[in-house]
Amino acid sequence: MLYTTDQGSGTEILWIHGYPLSSRIFAKQLEIPGVRHIVPDLPGFGRSATPDHDMTVDDYARALLKLLGERKVQRAYVAGLSMGGYIALALARLVPERMRGLILIDTKETADTPEARQGRYESVEKVKSAGVRPVVDAMLPKMLMPSAPLSLVEEVRAIMTSSTAAGVMTALKAMAERPDSTALLPHLDMRTLVIVGDGDTITPPADAARMAAAIPNAKLVTIESAAHLSNMEKPDEFNKAVQLFVT
Repeated sequence: MLYTTDQGSGTEILWIHGYPLSSRIFAKQLEIPGVRHIVPDLPGFGRSATPDHDMTVDDYARALLKLLGERKVQRAYVAGLSMGGYIALALARLVPERMRGLILIDTKETADTPEARQGRYESVEKVKSAGVRPVVDAMLPKMLMPSAPLSLVEEVRAIMTSSTAAGVMTALKAMAERPDSTALLPHLDMRTLVIVGDGDTITPPADAARMAAAIPNAKLVTIESAAHLSNMEKPDEFNKAVQLFVT
């Protein structure tokens, strides 16, 4: 069972958080009016139970599809940030008929390079020996702009450190082995919004531009003065873009 916030009424948006984060990153998006926000914690993150077995990106997607069924949602916009974007693309491949549209946030379509894959497995070993803190310490500076308020930095740190070791290791292995979605993009016939922070160094604006160019019916929005968590750093601009897209 995935811990899930289900709030509001109207057009459904399934919000899928990134790694190593939780549904709390979408707190400001709950303010978007006219939307039913369905916001789960992935297994081992936030308040969801720790996974007891390895999962693939498709396994995460199927867990979310089951969640939509439990919530009696036939079709929804699917919004995924970073790792959540990988899962959103998996849903677009597996069940496009269940999607009203796709919102890809600070993410990319390509698989890991061999070097990146090796780095993920090295991170798995670090988590085994030292817990999640080394992962948090390495990733936190990349999540936000250097000018981000200390209060926001500490909020993101708290969200990241709430992750379980099992959840982090499972996600790392799933991302390392995820399929490349490049060939999928030209075949997406759903409305798509691609959002990226102009200061994102994890999945830079070039990644977003490449995806938007490859998807037939895609719109690209660049959020100024924001990094990987563009929805948290610039919630007003982000929410306006999403609201215009879904209403």
